[in-house]
Amino acid sequence: MKNKILVLLAVMVFSNAVSSFAVNKIAEADSAYSAGEYGKAIELYKTVVEEEGKSVALLYNLGNAYFQEGDYGNAMVCYQRAHRLDPSNPEVNANLRYLSGRVEDANKAEQKGKRFKTGQDEQSFFQSVHKSVAENVSSDVWAVWAAVAFVLFVGCVALYIFTRGVILRKIGFFGGLLLICVSVVFLIFSFMGARAYHSADKGVLTAFKTVLMTEPGKDADAEKGQVLTKGTVVQILSEEVDAEGNVTWYKIRLNSDYIGWVAASDLDII
Repeated sequence: MKNKILVLLAVMVFSNAVSSFAVNKIAEADSAYSAGEYGKAIELYKTVVEEEGKSVALLYNLGNAYFQEGDYGNAMVCYQRAHRLDPSNPEVNANLRYLSGRVEDANKAEQKGKRFKTGQDEQSFFQSVHKSVAENVSSDVWAVWAAVAFVLFVGCVALYIFTRGVILRKIGFFGGLLLICVSVVFLIFSFMGARAYHSADKGVLTAFKTVLMTEPGKDADAEKGQVLTKGTVVQILSEEVDAEGNVTWYKIRLNSDYIGWVAASDLDII
């Protein structure tokens, strides 16, 4: 646990090229974070995001600052977005696991004797495979492997065409067949990852406590005992829009025990 907390408090070093303005702001934000001025650090990191765009390191540091402020909702949003940019980042994944555990404990405390599930539903085999392929590996990584497999395929074609040895020609022929299939599979995985990256079917509850409603609207009845705390990651099932086309309510699902409507202001899309 101590190691996890140390990881959570660490400030990730920026390796991307940024403007001198951003460098100064980041240095100022890092200093504020180290001094315990987390609110100031949040504002500075957010300024850099607005000026330079998102990066894994910036979202990670911003999430850490939100966590120290006790804002688990925005901290989870930052970590989840950083995870989408780089699913294999160990620091981001460690903090996601740690914060998810804290949020689940808070949801259990809100049950007040009830026995609702507070985690995600168990995934099927195919759902687990899809998550491993599309969400836990970057689409860029799959694209690189697809390109490598295709280059090796070209090499096998050359081996088949320009060599006369029977064994080498067989290696070129059957190896080429295998590698072109592998390349196509990796390319499909890359498209799956890109689709998952751009999807808007998940969100994070950012309100201190969110009561799930049976129907969209302020006068709708609250689902009995269905209260979720900030930082809870949910699936978005549908949405309700007003006359101007703005989303006002989302129908969400945490698991089979927690399904209902929440105000759009209480949820941030990942």
